[in-house]
Amino acid sequence: MAKEDVSVENIRLNIPLENDAAEYLLGLGFKGGKRAENIEWKWDIKKHQEGAWLGTVNKGLQYVLRDENYERPLNTNFYHNKPLNLPPSWFNDSKGGINISSEDGFVKVENYSGAREIQQGDTLNFNIRFLITPFKLLDTKTHFSTRFVHKYVPVDSVVKWKGTIVNVHHANEINPYINYPFYNVDLQKAYIDEAHSKGVKVKLYNTIRELSYKAHELFAFKSLGTEILNDGEGGGHSWLQEHFKANYHSAWHATRVNDAAILNKGNSRWTNYYIEGINWLAKNQKMDGLYLDDIAFSRTTVKRIANVLNDDYVIDLHSANQYNNRDGFTNSAFLYMEHFPFVSRLWFGEYFEYDLAPDYWMVEVSGIPYGLYGEMLEKGGHPYRGLVYGMTTRVYGEYDPRAIWQLFDDFDIANSEMLGYWVDRSPVKTNHPGIKSTVYIHPDKVMIAIGSWSDKNEKVTIEIDWDKLGIDPASVQLNSPRIEGLQDFNKFEVDSPLLIPKNQGLILILRQGE
Repeated sequence: MAKEDVSVENIRLNIPLENDAAEYLLGLGFKGGKRAENIEWKWDIKKHQEGAWLGTVNKGLQYVLRDENYERPLNTNFYHNKPLNLPPSWFNDSKGGINISSEDGFVKVENYSGAREIQQGDTLNFNIRFLITPFKLLDTKTHFSTRFVHKYVPVDSVVKWKGTIVNVHHANEINPYINYPFYNVDLQKAYIDEAHSKGVKVKLYNTIRELSYKAHELFAFKSLGTEILNDGEGGGHSWLQEHFKANYHSAWHATRVNDAAILNKGNSRWTNYYIEGINWLAKNQKMDGLYLDDIAFSRTTVKRIANVLNDDYVIDLHSANQYNNRDGFTNSAFLYMEHFPFVSRLWFGEYFEYDLAPDYWMVEVSGIPYGLYGEMLEKGGHPYRGLVYGMTTRVYGEYDPRAIWQLFDDFDIANSEMLGYWVDRSPVKTNHPGIKSTVYIHPDKVMIAIGSWSDKNEKVTIEIDWDKLGIDPASVQLNSPRIEGLQDFNKFEVDSPLLIPKNQGLILILRQGE
């Protein structure tokens, strides 16, 4: 609190980073990738932007600038319905901003607020939240041993497909209504019990952002005005128009079960009821975790979810790409980074740009810099580029990764050591900057995943450090295993160039010969 009137030229916070701790940038209106040398950014209520993540694979820092007026904006198509409250301290009537520059071998991040007049008794809150990445070690064994079936099918089908976890979405017999999995609970329990008896985990779709009009508590919520349900222009499903008439925001409509949803708030007293519902599902239904379709609530809520789930819970987080006008040009990884310590796997898919460069894959899609693995979604993903980052897809819609899963089992990838192209000690590299390779190493065999970002066919040589690899080059075999629908079996000479089709790739097995 100011003790007297005062003119202030600037209030700022400088964050110096070593160059190798700021290789990549996420946020401030940039798609994830290599950090630009000089960045000048200003506050804009049309943009869901309030800070940056700078880092590399093994070290990074996310920070956000806030004030006491902070309320979580809406996300997933609804940002402009409830945008960011610009922080009076940092924003300062458009005088504040962020500059990032390279200087004397390090990166300087200047967060400034600009000149202002402060009156006696005024209080300014320059809040800042830091997160250090990565949040956890990459768990290759668990990742490659976990296979998602993302559809409600008989348990025997999940077992036949060699799935280990089934995600039960909404709009089906045992989870019919969105974000309200408390109908048909006897059928739900029977399905979960059968799955457990056959070694399969079951997770349910249940989150906050929208709520089925079948919720028993709906009119109680309506009586609370806009505390729990968002205000809006109405419309949508005929039942909502008849019974709610106005002052609500219609959301998802699942025609198969005639379910209509209303937009609700992520930070309200409904959160307590939501947590208690998850607690009930974990204890009584023996649910193994949650499938979160974006997250519209706070880090504290996610921590509470983790506390009421069973110890070996699984939470996979799905997000469509939020780098668009509807979502204020934010990045999904940046938006949800505060939740990553409690998340098991990412599924960043719709509208993500899998044609972009490796740096984009690394920062926006893979999860690796944050200590997580991910899966691909958009159009089934890109099998070759994906495997460079340890990614495949799951059984969902028309997409079927079982041929890749079989390769994983045949090679025993779960018990291998993964070394990506970004790891200096990786013993296998390519001689082309636009074609990346990641290796999965056993003592007597190596899987080499090659992904091309070149728009033309390339002849590429793989460069192998045999001493690091620990395999005698005099007696090795190199082949491409047959993967149904992806590639055929072929034999190759280790020292001969490989033809890599444009924007495709190759999966190879290097094996100690007899």
